[in-house]
Amino acid sequence: MRFLAVAALLLLAVTTHYMLLSLLLMFVSALLTRMLDRSWKNLFYMVKLLRWFIAPILVLHLFFSHGQLIFPATVLPFTWHGLKQGIWLSVHLSAVFLVAMVMFRALKLSEWHVLVRSLPRYGERMSVYMLMITPMRVQIGDGLKQLKMQWQLRRRWKDVPLLLLAAFRFSLSGSTAYAQVLWLRWPESVDATLLCGEGAASARQNLLINLGCLAVLLLACGLMFI
Repeated sequence: MRFLAVAALLLLAVTTHYMLLSLLLMFVSALLTRMLDRSWKNLFYMVKLLRWFIAPILVLHLFFSHGQLIFPATVLPFTWHGLKQGIWLSVHLSAVFLVAMVMFRALKLSEWHVLVRSLPRYGERMSVYMLMITPMRVQIGDGLKQLKMQWQLRRRWKDVPLLLLAAFRFSLSGSTAYAQVLWLRWPESVDATLLCGEGAASARQNLLINLGCLAVLLLACGLMFI
């Protein structure tokens, strides 16, 4: 039910052509992220990431779109059409991004594991990647922090390409080694850990979340047919 709810929201975010609806989806996604994470920290982090996607969109549309100039007395080629398109695409991308983040949070790791393993043919192979997410995120995060500290000691911009190459190599080598170990030591207890229940309190909480997502699903379906 939760997966269907956020999938409907994601479909609505991708297909909508209305600015107001995209803003509404951003607001709903922010509230759902806050409810699922029980903190504003991750939401602020996602907003910081979005600026790196939004800035190029605005700049490219302002510089390379035709139409009436905003500042005709200057050499700046900014147009009203480019500003309008840049703002619309930025809002649209932000809505899709935030709803997608809600989708990843709507299901727990154990539920994603069950969903992925239920896929025909590729479910068993893809399940190993689900098990690698948490440890690899910690390992790669620690490695990237060390590379960042090395760059901060000297702050030489000519070393940035080498640091990026080192980050890619570290990530690939670490994931390859961990995947090999995971395949060789594939324990039955891993599935039991991922699929175990979480008690009556957690069941009641999941029921409330399911009911809330059902309301969101009905709202999304209603908006799609308006």
